[in-house]
Amino acid sequence: MNKRILLLYLIVSNSLFAKTKSLTSFEENGLYGFKDKKGNVIIQPQYEQTMEFTSTGVSFVVSKKKWVCIDQKNNVLLESFLYDNGPDYLSEKLARFVENGKMGFHNERCQKVIVATYDFVYPFENGHAIVCNGCELKPEGEHKRIVGGLYGLINRKGKLVVPVLYDAILSFDAKKRLVEVKEAGKTRKLKME
Repeated sequence: MNKRILLLYLIVSNSLFAKTKSLTSFEENGLYGFKDKKGNVIIQPQYEQTMEFTSTGVSFVVSKKKWVCIDQKNNVLLESFLYDNGPDYLSEKLARFVENGKMGFHNERCQKVIVATYDFVYPFENGHAIVCNGCELKPEGEHKRIVGGLYGLINRKGKLVVPVLYDAILSFDAKKRLVEVKEAGKTRKLKME
């Protein structure tokens, strides 16, 4: 067999094998766990709810009434921000997580990429996310509303491009690098740092 063909065969078979290692959830006595393709229990039933493992090797599960992200060895990687009764969604390949009462961002592998240092963060949009400190989530019917605090803007690297000093970030134009802020009842435009 030609060496190139053999190498191609090994690459293809290894990538196919990697996809077949995925785990499937199952229920037992009202709790959920995971089995491999052969039916062997890999993670004992212990979760209130589960989502299937993604192609990146992580799953979101409900543990102690919180959505957490686990790997295939059952290590808890992070606690997801609760959005619409489930784990937060990826926006521009980043989603929100909660740690010690603060919020940050993680990638599709549940790796923390922006440290949890803010009281609230909005999803990324056009390469930026609005952040706030001193703000609170207040119940409003079955949803919650953000009230109070000071606001700023970060980029995808977590760098503040507008400091957390303003009553609101009303809008921003990433291309022109302009931000409209509200401060002491007045609005004005700023350049992003």
